[in-house]
Amino acid sequence: MNNIITTIKKELRSILRDKKTIAVFLVYPIMIPVMIMLYGVMYENIDSEENQYTIGVNYKITENEETILDSINLEYKYFKNTKELKKAYEKNEISGYIEYDIDKNNYEINTDMSSTIGMETGSLMYQYLESYSSMLTNNYLINEGIDLEKAYNHFSITEEDLGDTNYILVMILGMSITYIILSICFSTSNMAIQATATEKENGTLETILTFPISKTELITGKYLASVVIGVISGLCSLVFMLAGLFIGKQQYSIFKDIDISISLPTIAGGILTILAASIFISGVSLLLTAFASSYKEAQSKGSTITLVAMIPMFISILEIKVSRLYYLIPIMNMSQTLTDLFTNNITSINLLITFISTTIYAILVIVIIIKAYNSEKILFSN
Repeated sequence: MNNIITTIKKELRSILRDKKTIAVFLVYPIMIPVMIMLYGVMYENIDSEENQYTIGVNYKITENEETILDSINLEYKYFKNTKELKKAYEKNEISGYIEYDIDKNNYEINTDMSSTIGMETGSLMYQYLESYSSMLTNNYLINEGIDLEKAYNHFSITEEDLGDTNYILVMILGMSITYIILSICFSTSNMAIQATATEKENGTLETILTFPISKTELITGKYLASVVIGVISGLCSLVFMLAGLFIGKQQYSIFKDIDISISLPTIAGGILTILAASIFISGVSLLLTAFASSYKEAQSKGSTITLVAMIPMFISILEIKVSRLYYLIPIMNMSQTLTDLFTNNITSINLLITFISTTIYAILVIVIIIKAYNSEKILFSN
């Protein structure tokens, strides 16, 4: 037991002494609130952006029409005839124009519907004319002594949202939780590379084995050190995510209606899920790098696990419905469980499936690692 604790301390000291590695470890946790803030800023900019368009007309605008035009942020210029309207349009003085034929009592909208500006201008001109028509209709009905309430409101309409989750919340959480799992993958993979491939390349592994320590104790110590660094990285990411969402709710309107479940059971469940993820991913990282003969090869093999960790993010963005079998898939089930916890959508059955299956996978991986590291070929391969 003392040998295992000594090995854990040694591995943690070696990784914590490297300031560059520590800085890289913090990339994924810090990226979570940065991503949340950027999303909030982009939404605010898009939401607050109002394009001002100017149209031409060949008729006198009434005060009521001016009120309608102002309400939809549409300016106008008066021109005497069609020739002047076309000339102004060609010179880009206006982005569209309306011709009124008094004999036919017809308004003709003219704009380039193949362009974005033309489509937006055309939509605003339609909106203006429809609003003006509605206003004239209301005035006519009132003059005829007809009750507008009875004329329009023949029945009531109610709306019920059948969705059980907020799409924006699921998307933001999906990306944030992916970064949490990625931080675990990255930190445990780097620890595994340092503990295996780097020591094999430097020849220090052979020296360590001359000490009174068994191979099983050595690999157990390295494995537990990887789990510790994975848990630390995952918990840091979780804290950054919760802080980012809390600040986002205070600063940006897009997050105002997001109902995220933050309670003691949720936090406890999140910590246990991160622990389970670190236990499994550490084992897989150690196993992948064990068969590498060089640092570069170990890095290449270790990065494959991050590809699997990114799949849940796309599943949440694309709103793909997951079945109960999904909770049997390692790594992906952990991301989904974290999402379910913070959206208050977790079920005890899915939680049990995730933890029981992950425990079984972790035990199998640990057994394979111990057997592999008892092989001279794995320990001393070049």
